Amino acid sequence: MSDVMRTNHAAGKCRDRGRPQRRRLAWVRSLRRAQRALDACVGLINSSLSTVVVSKGCVHQRPIRTSRDLNHASGRLVEASARLGRAARELAETNECIAREPERAVFAPELLIGDTSRWIKVAARLEEVADDVFTLHEDVLSGLVAGTLVPEPEPDRRPRIVLAPRPTPVRAFLRVRLPRVTDRITPILRRRRRTPRPAALRVPRRSILGRAPPPVCPL
Repeated sequence: MSDVMRTNHAAGKCRDRGRPQRRRLAWVRSLRRAQRALDACVGLINSSLSTVVVSKGCVHQRPIRTSRDLNHASGRLVEASARLGRAARELAETNECIAREPERAVFAPELLIGDTSRWIKVAARLEEVADDVFTLHEDVLSGLVAGTLVPEPEPDRRPRIVLAPRPTPVRAFLRVRLPRVTDRITPILRRRRRTPRPAALRVPRRSILGRAPPPVCPL
């Protein structure tokens, strides 16, 4: 890379940093939030619908498990309803933003109309799937109460293995233990005793000035 290209690149980076960044319009932000809320709502509805399809096939073999799965699906539908309400609030905010700045929202009304029609379809589908989930769950509970559905046996749970510490046998401990206290302490004192000083080693005395004279080497 030549020096001219480096200079232009550096100047371009500085110019980009100094240039004020464009902020996204208010109606665009609220409309994006509404679209994300609708996407999440559709995902929760599809998951609950899949649970209904699977539950219809195994309700006679595993009614207890089916009831639990449908209960979880009901919770997901409640969350989907909350996401749908959030999407409605964001669409209302988008409409208010468009009314405040109509000159900056040329294509906004068309997008708002499309997302509003999608909201209506998602709300209708949510109501339909919710009816299927609640109806099937009531049928399962009624069959368990009436006896037409036989609960499946609970799965065998493996016993929990707890490793407890094994204490030392008392007899073996007393057999190894020395009877007298002195017999038990003497080996420890012997290990801690310092190495005996050699007899030929002579430590010079301290002089008056506080320094020891140099050692004399015997010839």
